[in-house]
Amino acid sequence: MEQLQVNRKTIEKWISEGYDIIQDGKLIKIEGDLKEFIDQFEAETENKPYLLKELVTWPDEELEKL
Repeated sequence: MEQLQVNRKTIEKWISEGYDIIQDGKLIKIEGDLKEFIDQFEAETENKPYLLKELVTWPDEELEKL
């Protein structure tokens, strides 16, 4: 499986396409409450969802670790 190249430009593109979350390498569009969706995975460590609007503010070094 091809690894996603996560960088600020790519994240901005995903946001403009209507995606809200990246989880386990998959982009997700959320219908409804984002916080509620994310909260259900609070204890998760492996399949943790990341809010794209937050990721776009991360430093490049942190994005490379995803």
